[in-house]
Amino acid sequence: MAVSIVGGIWAIGYAAHFAALFWSYPAVLMLFFLVPARVAALLGASAVLGSVALSWRELGGTEGLPFFLITNVLTGVFGFLVSYQAKKDILHWKVLSLMDSLTGIGNRRLLEVEFAQAFTQKTSAGTLALLDIDHFKQINDRYGHEVGDQVLRDLAAAVQSALRKTDRLYRMGGEEFVIWLPTGNPEAVMAVLERARLRVREAVQIHGEAVTFSVGVSSHREPEPWQACLGRADAALYRAKREGRDRVFWPSVEELGAARA
Repeated sequence: MAVSIVGGIWAIGYAAHFAALFWSYPAVLMLFFLVPARVAALLGASAVLGSVALSWRELGGTEGLPFFLITNVLTGVFGFLVSYQAKKDILHWKVLSLMDSLTGIGNRRLLEVEFAQAFTQKTSAGTLALLDIDHFKQINDRYGHEVGDQVLRDLAAAVQSALRKTDRLYRMGGEEFVIWLPTGNPEAVMAVLERARLRVREAVQIHGEAVTFSVGVSSHREPEPWQACLGRADAALYRAKREGRDRVFWPSVEELGAARA
């Protein structure tokens, strides 16, 4: 489109001469919204110089040239500043749309974006853990939603501090979180999740009473979609809650331990 705009300016200059001089201003301005600044400057210069060459007589030759060039440069500077601020704001809004405003971690939308990429790769093997705060409704009912919100913030920070650099933490919504552990054997993964569980017990408390969570874990089976893996983790989470909460339940690991016994 940017190249077409420059070509259009040249075509107008060839066909109508003086009309190209007027169209060069919106063209220079628009280019900064279409392509990177350096490319926009080069294309804008091409459009301006082309209109000058094709409309030299209508421009008034060297007499009108300085005014025309200066005003186009000012138009280009204005276009750069406005487009830069617009792109900066768009990037900021995009980041905000992918982050959970309460906890500061990735939200479900970011999870879906990153999982859609990760789960289509042959190297996507990993482990998904679904985390749910135990008796969170009672916390809200007894202490109020402000305390409940603080619990969510503190828990997210505590869990994040227990994860490895390659692990990812997302808030699914409400009191549910998802942890994606892309590498590591079952023993290493269980060690990370247990570390997170114990760290939350120590760091997140209400009037001296520890906040706990339950975790259901599932291994990714290539080439299945992430929703299938999440479904198994959800089933494992319900099993963890039925067996007393405040625990990590991973069916494959439990079966392996039973077999060894």
